[in-house]
Order: sequence, then structure tokens, then C-alpha cells
Amino acid sequence: MNKLLDPPLRYFSIYLGAVSAIEIAHLTVWSLLFCPMLAGMAGLARRYSRQRSWELLAAICVSLAVGMNVSYQAMAGAIPAVRSVRFDAQLLALDRLLIGETPSVWLERWISPPLTELMSACYLLLMPLLLVSLLRYFFRRRELLGEFYTGLFAVYGLGFLGYLLVPAAGPWLAYPELFNVKLSGGAVTAFNHAMVEQGSNKVDVWPSLHVAVTLYILGFAGRHHRLEFWVLLLPILGLWIATFYLRYHYFVDVLSGLALAGFGLYEARRHAAHPAINPNKKDTYANAV
Repeated sequence: MNKLLDPPLRYFSIYLGAVSAIEIAHLTVWSLLFCPMLAGMAGLARRYSRQRSWELLAAICVSLAVGMNVSYQAMAGAIPAVRSVRFDAQLLALDRLLIGETPSVWLERWISPPLTELMSACYLLLMPLLLVSLLRYFFRRRELLGEFYTGLFAVYGLGFLGYLLVPAAGPWLAYPELFNVKLSGGAVTAFNHAMVEQGSNKVDVWPSLHVAVTLYILGFAGRHHRLEFWVLLLPILGLWIATFYLRYHYFVDVLSGLALAGFGLYEARRHAAHPAINPNKKDTYANAV
């Protein structure tokens, strides 16, 4: 089991261990989902520790991508089964303590249908950006596969722990009475709203993974694909503003997401030469430590 603490599994395994233990303690049916996922990753980690190959590393990365998607959807039922409390009041109170009011209320004065369309388009950027990044490093830039997945799943593992420990719904669901202007737009706004309404697990606020994941991808691009960094910069800045404009996040969510992305980039860089994520750099890592 200790091999689960090697990159790139480390932080996502910690999350799976925590959620499995809590679900077992409460005797919920969700333990039948999370425990096998953890056991499967442990089996892959054990095999990989004995035979370091790109194929086994790829299998670990696929298990992380699948585990992330399954876990996110499962949290809609798994977290309410063990934690009925919501922390929206505390997050809103922190916003007011730090900056006087939650930014979604400030932005209400600039709401217009065209701007809502633009902000909705920016918010939707995460999914294609994430999908393209996952596939790109898997199929085309294999030398960066372990590095990219190590940092990304540090972000997801710790972010999901945040959802488990501090479940909250966001201003749009918890405090609709704060807002006087309705968000209206066109087809993009309707599509984004439907995606969030149907796809959100309703506990995914702290930290903002929309901010953390996009900053991580942007930072990774800045390290390895400089032109791409400049192309993505403005749309991603728009996405961060959209988290407030569309009333999905508190200020402290975004602040925490920025810090989490920084940690993910640090982990990716720190483990770039680790033999567990790059078998070809075993000697380099041995010399470094």
C-alpha cells in the first residue's frame, strides 16, 4: 500500500483513502465504490514498483482519469451520506471579513445578456481544455505524461479532499436572495446553466477546481509551451472572472484554487525526474537525491 504514496498516485490515493474510511465508518453503500477503486490503484502501484514501464505508467494515468470522473459524480450522493452540514455561511463570512462582500454581489451592476454569454463561454472552457490536455500528454507528448499527471492529480486529490471536508453549494444555490438581477443570455448561457445544473455534485465549491485546474494547465504551458501560454491567458482570466459573475464561487474558493494550482505545479516540477513517473530518468533522480 505504501507504493500508493509514489507519484503520480500520491494525493489522489490520500483522497480515496480518506473517503473510503469515512464511508466505511458510516456503513454506506458508497464504500463499495471507493474501496475497490483504491485497491485497484494499489495493485497497479505494486506492479509498477516491480516493473517500471511506460505501459504501466499509462495504466496508472488512465485509472486516475477514470477515478477522477467517477469520484466527482459519486460525491453527489457519497458526501451527503456522511456529512449533512454545508459551509456556505462560513465561506460567505470569510469573504465579508476579507473584502467586505462576496464578489458576485459587486459584479451584479455590470450584468448584461452579451456579457453573460461571454462569461458562460469562458466558464465552459474547462472541459475541452482538460480533455485535450489529458489526451495530448497521453498520446503525443509522452515524455511529459508523468509530470503533467502528477501535478494535475495533486490538484484533484487535494481539491476533492476539500469537497469532502468543506462541502458547500456556492452563492447561486445557497444565497439567491443576495441577487436582484437575473442572469440571462442566449444559447451558450442556457447550455452552461444546464451543464452546471445537471453535472454539478452540489458540494464542489471549496476550493475552486475551475480556477486551480486552469491555472495549473496555464502554468504547465508556460513551462513547456510558451506560445500556448499567451494564447490561453485571456480566456482563462475570463473563466476566473466568470466564477464570480455566474455566482458559482466565493472569493476564498478562488484564492484557495490559485494556491492549490501553485502546489500542483511545484509537485509536477519536483517529481519531473522521479523514476516512478519517468523510468528513463532513474539515474537523474538518483543523482538529485
